[in-house]
Order: sequence, then C-alpha cells, then structure tokens
Amino acid sequence: MGYLQLTRSDSFRPAPLFGDLLQGDPHVFDFSADNPRVADYASSDFDRFQRQIFDELEASKCSWGLGHYLEERATLLRPFPQMIDEGRVIHAGLDVIVPEGVPLFAPLGGTVHACGLDDGVGNYGGYVVLRHEPGRDHEDQEPFYSFYGHVRTDFEVQPGQVIERGASFARIGARRDSGQWFTHTHLQIHTQASIDEGRLMQGYITREDLARVGDLFPTPYPMFRVDP
Repeated sequence: MGYLQLTRSDSFRPAPLFGDLLQGDPHVFDFSADNPRVADYASSDFDRFQRQIFDELEASKCSWGLGHYLEERATLLRPFPQMIDEGRVIHAGLDVIVPEGVPLFAPLGGTVHACGLDDGVGNYGGYVVLRHEPGRDHEDQEPFYSFYGHVRTDFEVQPGQVIERGASFARIGARRDSGQWFTHTHLQIHTQASIDEGRLMQGYITREDLARVGDLFPTPYPMFRVDP
C-alpha cells in the first residue's frame, strides 16, 4: 500500500496544519505563467513581494491564501537560475500563505527526519521534515515524509525527536528564513523513493518528472485540513 492508498483509508485523518487559526475560505493565488500579473511580482525582493501578495490578499477579503500543487511557474521563477536552468518550473507542493510567526501543528504523528537552512534567494530558507511510519494497520506501506519550507530557523524541534499529531513544531519564517519568499509554508509529500534518489530539497520539478510524480511527490492535499 502506498501513500495515496493510505489517504483513502478510514484511519487516515490528519489534524489541521494551522490548528483553528485559519478562518473562512482562502484566496487562491494564480502564480502560473498564464496570469499576466505574475510578471509584475518582485519575486527576488522580500519587502516588495510581501506587500504585493498581502495587498492582493487584503483586497480579496480573505485572511489566508493558497498556491496550487503542480502549477507551472516559469514566469515567477525567472530570477532564480537554480530552477530555470534545470527546467524545474512545476510546483511540487502546496503553498499556504499566512503572516510571519504563525505556528504549524503536525498533521500526523512522526519523527523529525531533518531540519535546517536552505540558504539563498529563492530557496527554502528554514525547513522541517517529518517522517511518518505506516502503523500497525498498514504494515505493507513504506514510510512517507512531509516537508515544510520557509519556516523560522530558531527551531522548536531537532532531528530524531518524536512529534505527536497536533503538536506545534515550527513557525512561519521571513526574509532569510523564508528564502526571501513572501511568508507562507510549502507543504510537500516525499515518498521513500524521493528520499533515496536525493530529491528531498526539490520543491520544483521538470515537466518530465510529471510521469513519476505520484511515485515521488504525491499530492499534498489530503495532508492539509482547515477544520478542527
């Protein structure tokens, strides 16, 4: 049994990633190259980019936002050769857009697989990775990993630490801690195959990767709940 099969089982019920802090519906951002407004985003200037995103959020009358999984973002990524030169322009995670300092709560229990700083403009900044074991009812499934990017680097957790479902484990970062991106977290799921292939730090993938996306970076949507 793989990750996608587990998410359809009766026993799979993640806790809300932001507890009861997200109220109402989100504003869904369009960061794709099809949106002409994206060319105006100052994606390598934190303060200006932050104002642009949160002005749009305020105008929408929503208090939080979402950026989609598997969205093509070549225009947004134009200042970042680490993605553009490799053709990695497909977003492999789900962006949840909230203010700096907001806490994250573990959707499922697990062990801290890694935490660190992916330094440099356009990178993750601070990140935490949780490893989730299949449990007694799903012993035929391999572990999977949930990745949370753009978090503060005064870490609340350390590798090897056991985290209970619903426990606070990180906070939203800014500037260096967010890789200069607007304040949000990037939630991504990695399979054991992704870890074994050394792809843990790839938040953007190529069009060719889409043929294997379910085997490496399956949908994060089942891991993200809003209602308590």
